[in-house]
Amino acid sequence: MAGNRRHFSTATPESSLAQPRWHTVVAGGAAGAIDCCVTMPMDTMSTQMQLQNYRSPLECTKAIVQANGVRGLYAGFAPFCLQSAAKTSVRFFAFETLASAVDRCGVDRAANPGFWSLACGMGSGIIESLGLTAPTDRVKVMRQAEAARRGGECVTAVTLVREHGILTLYRGALATTLRQSSSVAVRFFCFGKIKAGLCSSLGCDEKRAPAWVSFLSGGIGGAVSVALNNPIDIAKSKIQAGVHCSISECIRETVKQRGLVGLGAGLSARLPRLFLSQAIQFMLVDVFKRYLQSTTT
Repeated sequence: MAGNRRHFSTATPESSLAQPRWHTVVAGGAAGAIDCCVTMPMDTMSTQMQLQNYRSPLECTKAIVQANGVRGLYAGFAPFCLQSAAKTSVRFFAFETLASAVDRCGVDRAANPGFWSLACGMGSGIIESLGLTAPTDRVKVMRQAEAARRGGECVTAVTLVREHGILTLYRGALATTLRQSSSVAVRFFCFGKIKAGLCSSLGCDEKRAPAWVSFLSGGIGGAVSVALNNPIDIAKSKIQAGVHCSISECIRETVKQRGLVGLGAGLSARLPRLFLSQAIQFMLVDVFKRYLQSTTT
């Protein structure tokens, strides 16, 4: 059986036990940082569109640039870059660790790869969220909330903790965890299924698949996850910005003010961002891990 298993180095149910785990940490960190530099403006737009009533990404971008220049599109860049690099490392490392733990329990994940992609992905999303995403997202959202205001206050973690205590960094933690765990589970599941299907069609080994295969598979997974959980992301943003206090209150007020269409707020900016973001991350983690393996063997 073991000889017939495919290599799943990043997102599929089989983890590469032969490759050192620090490769995953380094590859994930580098991929996350590069992703942040490319997609940060779209993240700022999606947050602003969820908090305000902008009708399009273009209108939102114009308001941000008029208020604070191009740098306004990178509001909260420092915590977001730190978050992106760290959480990508944690996400892929946690996925591989959980997958290995399942293996050590004697479970044959190859018999039901989709289920174990979802389960390990959800577990890694919870670890990532509570360890990193919730507190850093709180700071990032607070800064992005000021992006379209001329002379907006620069919010820092130190300021928030000094004024409201350490627990303020975990405001919206439940919504963040629900969003992150569901997103990561869907992304790993879609990535594994799509990559396996493409490699089967191309007649190539998954561990030697072209970079575009990982790019496309990761991007589609990111887009699907966004379409499924945008309402919970809206609740997360509004709770962290101090607009609402609970998920149910946020959803109820959003529908009351804007109808069901309000639950899709920011989707026009968030969907292409997450497609590109996850495409970059999954592709680069694959590429960097291959490079590290080739230089250390």
